Amino acid sequence: MESSNALPIFNIVNFDDYNNCMCFEDNFYVRRFSEHVKENTFIEKPHSHDFFLILLITQGLGKHIIDFTEYEVAPGSMFILSPGQVHQWMLSHDIEGYILFFTKKFFLHDFATSRLTRFPFFNSTFTSPFLKLDQENVASVFLKYKLMCSEYSKRKNDYQEIIRMYLNALLLELARYYPLKKRNKYTLPYDILQLNKFEALIDKYFKLHRPLSCYAERMNISERQLSYLCKKTVNKKPSEIMLERIILEAKRLIIHSDLSIAAISEELNYNDSSYFIRLFKKATKQTPEQFRRKQHIEVYEEEQFFWNGFLG
Repeated sequence: MESSNALPIFNIVNFDDYNNCMCFEDNFYVRRFSEHVKENTFIEKPHSHDFFLILLITQGLGKHIIDFTEYEVAPGSMFILSPGQVHQWMLSHDIEGYILFFTKKFFLHDFATSRLTRFPFFNSTFTSPFLKLDQENVASVFLKYKLMCSEYSKRKNDYQEIIRMYLNALLLELARYYPLKKRNKYTLPYDILQLNKFEALIDKYFKLHRPLSCYAERMNISERQLSYLCKKTVNKKPSEIMLERIILEAKRLIIHSDLSIAAISEELNYNDSSYFIRLFKKATKQTPEQFRRKQHIEVYEEEQFFWNGFLG
């Protein structure tokens, strides 16, 4: 990866095939996965998106690393990523499946925000982006991809609306397969909306280290209500959620940028780098330098092991 102080954040127009699209396809994209990885080689390096991504694997093997967690790529693997998540993959040459992108704007054209956030994999940043489907479920999901691809390529009257209907059906089906243990069945849709609002505010202001009262005020609730909301929905304190976002950004900068630890501390608005190092070590049990060294070694060894398995 070229020296950079920030990860690339791609939008749909960055991907090959866009020039063949019409109307407002900068909000939607669907292709066979083999074609996608072949014609968009820049995605081999760590990056994030400003859109939602849903990937079904039907053939091939590999590894998919999403915000420092490694997942298996194999037939039946399903990945559901939200905007902002950083990912990278190592894939065998026979990889196949279907991938689609869509923006919030595209989905909300026919559906309300509440419908999008009701899906368990979009409830919060703490939900897993991975599903393992059995053969029967793969066939059902595969069919919906095929239907969307057909509408996408033919572009007959009202094809965008039909695609959104198929997309909604796909999301509803995937919600059935999502592990119930990841969800709090007593959480109300309103609570999920409020949690999403809190996380969106954190994502916008976490570098400013604003007090909890500022977030509660913007949400028109009390600090006590905000604490109860976080405890009820994800069993965490608001301060824990805020700190986890800071640590996640620190990890991204440590691994995916060429910034020094002092510069990363400054980027995250910590004037005292010693304090930042202590904070990071308390949260991860490693210093930033130890984390950087360990991750680089593990990624290198993983890549060597993976490719030696295919080429050796």
